[in-house]
Amino acid sequence: MADQLPTYPITERTCPYDPPAGLLELQSQAPLVRVQLPTGPAWLVTGYDAARALLDDPRMSSDMGREGFPTLYKQKMRPVLKGSFMRMDGDDHAFYRTMLAGEFSVKRVAAMRPEIEEACDQLLDEMVRKGPPTNLHEAYGIPVSSRSICRLLGVPYEDSEFFTTHLEALFDPHRAGAPERIAASKAALSGYLDELVTRKQKAPGDDMISRLVADYLVPGKVERPELLLTSYLLLAAGHETTANMITTGTAALLMHPEQLTAVRDEPQLLRGAVEELLRYLSIFQFGITRIAVEDVTFGDQTVAAGEGIIVSPLLGNRDQDVYGDPHTLDVRRRSRPHLSFGHGPHLCVGHTLARIELQIAFERLLARLPDLSLAVPASEVPFRTETLVFGTVDLPVTWGGRTAGASA
Repeated sequence: MADQLPTYPITERTCPYDPPAGLLELQSQAPLVRVQLPTGPAWLVTGYDAARALLDDPRMSSDMGREGFPTLYKQKMRPVLKGSFMRMDGDDHAFYRTMLAGEFSVKRVAAMRPEIEEACDQLLDEMVRKGPPTNLHEAYGIPVSSRSICRLLGVPYEDSEFFTTHLEALFDPHRAGAPERIAASKAALSGYLDELVTRKQKAPGDDMISRLVADYLVPGKVERPELLLTSYLLLAAGHETTANMITTGTAALLMHPEQLTAVRDEPQLLRGAVEELLRYLSIFQFGITRIAVEDVTFGDQTVAAGEGIIVSPLLGNRDQDVYGDPHTLDVRRRSRPHLSFGHGPHLCVGHTLARIELQIAFERLLARLPDLSLAVPASEVPFRTETLVFGTVDLPVTWGGRTAGASA
């Protein structure tokens, strides 16, 4: 019976970097396990191969408007993603992916490298000038992420405090009063972006929103609400997740000094180290929701039409049949692609930008502050385990006399 199913989400962790013991127990049972969500039963996808297969299966729909679509929220609220391209299927989804593909192409993102490097260097200069200790999230993680997504979209960076404040509400849906806070923040950000689009129509710049206005809004290929929602989601996703990865990834390296030394002293490891940190941390922790539009079988288990699934990147990335010693951070690891950006047609559209941001942010940080260390005992670093995005938002760090020269 439904009331006998294990409840999900499970958030309590013994070690901040390891999945909850209750989740690992479910993973040991089968690649798909029935769980009880706040809205009813669904399948939790615990295995790597099952996750890839189901995320790539066109019989699994992202449309939140379908009856029985699974939700993780205890409080009733209007889902932020509902009606967006992230919740479309088939040709509708493909249209928006094509619209955005050029903006996140390898070539366009690579062209942003000098600006990201300059931003990192300037922020590190300011950190060194003020001296230790500092909260790395506020001094480095947030502004690196904000500057990059602002530059791409064409959002004035001087407005970053405004949208950072409102974006924080979106990633804590279990907090008391969350529905009202999320609705108010979404309205404020939508109003802000509406005014910004109007300005881009009158005075376009070299940025994504200007190009989407000229190429899609003006010719009538997309409606204004659709453009606003797309811009809103890209701003939110590009800001919060990357900022959190910079901060939480740095914390993980500082708490695993042998891994930190390897990355700092062997720059050729950096690209692989970023992928390992993405796998190891799996910061989008609760999972990816879908609903079956037809019966779908994986192994000896069948997800019936109308049943929901939650694909857990956290568990897929810790599948011991795929990753040797999966609960160990190993920056030298060479293994199969992780699931932290999803998989299949809905693979995160901004993964190219996120990867280059992380590579530059870690490279610049470790080169400039080679003796970076925690300013508090590791046990006192606070982690968020009940929010959509796992990690630490307060990372007190310090450094001594070993600093590289200021940027030119």
